[in-house]
Amino acid sequence: MAFRKARIAMTAIAITVLIALILMLGGIMNGMRIQAQQYVKSTGADIWISAEGSGGAFVGFSMINPEYLAYLNNAQDLKPKSTSQLVFAQARPVIRGKTGKAIVVGYQNGKLGGPVRLVEGRLFTPSQYEDYRPEDIPSPEVVIDEKMDLEIGERLSIGGSKLKVVGKAKSLMFVLDTPLLFMDIRTAQNVMLDNILYVNMILSKAADGRPSDEVVEALNRSDAESKMIEVYTLKQTIGDILETYVDEPMKAVQFLRAMLWLATGIIVAMITYVTTLEKTQEFGTLKAIGASNSYVISLILKQVALTTIIGIIFGLVLSFIFAAAAPIFVAIHLVEAVIVAIISFIVCCSGGYLAGRKAISIDPMVAFRGEI
Repeated sequence: MAFRKARIAMTAIAITVLIALILMLGGIMNGMRIQAQQYVKSTGADIWISAEGSGGAFVGFSMINPEYLAYLNNAQDLKPKSTSQLVFAQARPVIRGKTGKAIVVGYQNGKLGGPVRLVEGRLFTPSQYEDYRPEDIPSPEVVIDEKMDLEIGERLSIGGSKLKVVGKAKSLMFVLDTPLLFMDIRTAQNVMLDNILYVNMILSKAADGRPSDEVVEALNRSDAESKMIEVYTLKQTIGDILETYVDEPMKAVQFLRAMLWLATGIIVAMITYVTTLEKTQEFGTLKAIGASNSYVISLILKQVALTTIIGIIFGLVLSFIFAAAAPIFVAIHLVEAVIVAIISFIVCCSGGYLAGRKAISIDPMVAFRGEI
């Protein structure tokens, strides 16, 4: 190592970069999984209802007539007055002349589906009536995510409608840092659905003492003939979201992570192997004066282990710096970082061991004659 400083430094840098990339890719997936669950869990609902055949409101096309609420409000399996209708739809708001991305969340004030907490300003002005009336459209107001670059009193445009920012909510970003825009359900219907009756989903809570999976089974069974709705538990809803927005799209990323691990091992093995070939006479001489095979391999493994540890340490530090500076939410878990470090160490040392096998195959007499 003392006579190959540049090569050792290049090996450590390569390991550093690869470790950082592996952890960053994992951190992006972790961030997506966290964000995919934040809003759904924050509502407090454990019963999620979408249109029949939609596969779930978050993953398919769902349009429900909210008049179905009359039946659900009288369902004994549901907690009284807990049922709420929701409009949840992707939007392209125009902010200060630039088009962005967001999720419109339309709900009834005082019902499930609203922001967890306001950090500034106030809630929007709600509609006057609980039932649907085409003329009952409140002032176009919106509560934005606190991380959005907007101030109270400014306006944004969605589908040609101007909405005034009246409050900021504690951040509940959806997948890939997509902010949520909270507004009255009538405002959302007017902006996103051209003022028609329908909603995307209905959410509720199971009656006290009733397990949510039993309630879901009962509601699906009671609707078997009419086939109007599909009912899911919170766990099923989150599972569908994760599969659709994270697991399925990120399969290629998982494959890339595996390839990066393989690349790390190959790089270390190749560099160590080349170094070994350059010093075959020295290794042959060591064997000639009585050095055992295990001693020769240990020399090589010590070099590989030290180089790998240096690369891993710098890689861990670099990955956390990258995560803090990334333009999207990246969550690197300490346990995962430790696992990546251990696996990378094993992979790199395995490559070094293969190079060491070459060293111990040298015939000492050949080394002395200088024929290598």
